[in-house]
Amino acid sequence: MIAMKLNRLILLLVLIVVSHFAESQEISLNGQWNFALDPLARGEAMGWDQPWKINEKDSTNGYAADRFDKVNVPHCWSTDIRYNFVGKAWYRKAFKLPEDAKDKLIRIRFEAVFYKCRIFINGELAAYHVGGYTPFTVNITKHIKYSEVNFIAVEVDNSWTELTVPGARMGDHPSAQFFPWYEYGGITRDVSLLITDKVYIKNQKIESVPDLKTGTAQVKIITWIENRSLADATVMVKPFVTNRTSGSQIQRGSIPVNSINIKAFTTEKIIQQFNMQAGEVMLWDFDNPNLYDVVTTLESAGKAINQFETYFGIREFKAAGTQLLLNGNPIRVAGSNRHSDHPLYGSTEPAELAKMDMELQRSGHMIFARMNHTPVSKHFYKWADEHGYLMVAETPNWQISPVLMATQKVKDDFVAQMKEMVEAFWNSPSVVAYSAGNEYASWTPEGDEWTKEMFEQYRLLDTTRLLTFVAIGTAVNPVNLKLPHDAFRYCDFLNFNNYSAVEGLEKNMKALHAKYPDKPIFISETGMRSDEVKNEQVRVDHLKGLIDVINRHPYVVGFSYWSFNDYLSRFAGTNKDGYRPWGIVDANRKPRELYTAFQKELSPVTVVVQKNKIVITAKTGFPSYTITNHILKIMDGSKMKTSYPVPAINPGSSVEIIIKNTIGSKRIVIENRGGIVIFDGLL
Repeated sequence: MIAMKLNRLILLLVLIVVSHFAESQEISLNGQWNFALDPLARGEAMGWDQPWKINEKDSTNGYAADRFDKVNVPHCWSTDIRYNFVGKAWYRKAFKLPEDAKDKLIRIRFEAVFYKCRIFINGELAAYHVGGYTPFTVNITKHIKYSEVNFIAVEVDNSWTELTVPGARMGDHPSAQFFPWYEYGGITRDVSLLITDKVYIKNQKIESVPDLKTGTAQVKIITWIENRSLADATVMVKPFVTNRTSGSQIQRGSIPVNSINIKAFTTEKIIQQFNMQAGEVMLWDFDNPNLYDVVTTLESAGKAINQFETYFGIREFKAAGTQLLLNGNPIRVAGSNRHSDHPLYGSTEPAELAKMDMELQRSGHMIFARMNHTPVSKHFYKWADEHGYLMVAETPNWQISPVLMATQKVKDDFVAQMKEMVEAFWNSPSVVAYSAGNEYASWTPEGDEWTKEMFEQYRLLDTTRLLTFVAIGTAVNPVNLKLPHDAFRYCDFLNFNNYSAVEGLEKNMKALHAKYPDKPIFISETGMRSDEVKNEQVRVDHLKGLIDVINRHPYVVGFSYWSFNDYLSRFAGTNKDGYRPWGIVDANRKPRELYTAFQKELSPVTVVVQKNKIVITAKTGFPSYTITNHILKIMDGSKMKTSYPVPAINPGSSVEIIIKNTIGSKRIVIENRGGIVIFDGLL
């Protein structure tokens, strides 16, 4: 009877989501965990890392085992007023493996834990990890009990020092001890168990190079296969590629199938390269986010033993002179920087928040940005990939001092986080560039060496993206631009932050362009706090002035507003409610007047309505890009009366659409096939 009750309890403790492939299972460990703060750092001494007694009353009373509280992971303890605390805390959970897991490889994957953590399995230390925003995977096979209850305990520490990434700066003013966003402690993103054969696909990278003249593409599938068994193994590697948009499978005969021998406890890399014909290639862009699904099966002795799934998009993004080109077409677009912060979700960034925030951005014509100082969650990358958004991915070097940039521990931790970020998201077509950090002293010898070294590290991981960093405004000071160790020279395109009036911005743009006349410039941060202006119209006027000055300088390819949302901070100058109100929307995502101005001023088209004709013109200045795959809707309130396809429009070109009866109609809407609106106005 006791055993039956225990089994029922375990079923309640574990939420299991199993993949469709029997030999590879992914079991979600999201959901209820035990939780307790550890302000005196006594948890391990009190045995919180050890297995604990489970009895039936723990599932019914107000406390979990050993009087721990209960929380739902992903979890930010800082969003709970009881736990707004900097220091250590513990998470604990019991789980049981499925019966067919015996003799399998068991790993646990954390999408993010902020900031440092120690992971104990059945009372044994299994791993230690540093870095709060990137995914990591731990092999826990040797600690597992296959037919019994297993216990996982995670000690999490959200404190920081000058040596953490991100961390405190060196200085004597109060804010030097902080970074200006919240240190949301916890197991902040998804957790899952991965159960596979001991010969399995560890990771996979897809590199695609389109030929824009012929419409063909060259695709390279790079697969890392690991053998964690005690015997050598021979496996067949079989990739299948399907066009997600059309549902058609790429010609099977064109994709190589390879046999490979892998010695025990080694990893092998295999490269399978093939060509896609013009009829098979559908390029990825803002309005046509075409994706290809890749399912790769490992077979041993004719039996499938492992399967790996990913996707990719085919697109070319490059800097050519002072232009950024997407699939050969110049783009000049806006975006906004978004802090990983929400009153309810903290920094957990679930799918529903990604959908809400990204839909707001795209509906406000925000389309390209260094999204955050820190890597965003997989849900943001997925949304951007599936709906069309360009991102610069950045590892959190924020205003790091020259002394710390020369410190090996800081370098090592930064590179470790960089590697986790790149290897997790290198198949996302939305990621077009990598950044070596934000607002560090790039004009110093240490900043110059940091940039050079980190770019080299990025290239070791991925040669298919552009490289840049986000410069503080001081970097474009004429004195600093004259220095021989100005790190801008390493960049494919130039990013700098500017918070002066538009006159000062224009002066800085000109100075940077004079030094680097053959590189595109992107204003990576600019904006005004909503509580530091007389009214919202001041910010609206600033936006109009910003657009006007960029229009006059074609070498400036865009800007990203600081910031998309208000965010919590302990930094000096933060309001008493804890927020820094820089946002286009507030903390709860309520749009301000500035958001409406973004919708009005940053549409890529102008529309002229004549009697029975609508003339649509793609802008030539800012913003501007080629408009494809859109429809024009004639609306009666929220009801569509009729619609017309819109031919492709290059910047500066126009199309005329002859319309029929518009009686009762009040407005027209132009949107792409994914429902992203680029114009909404009255007839």
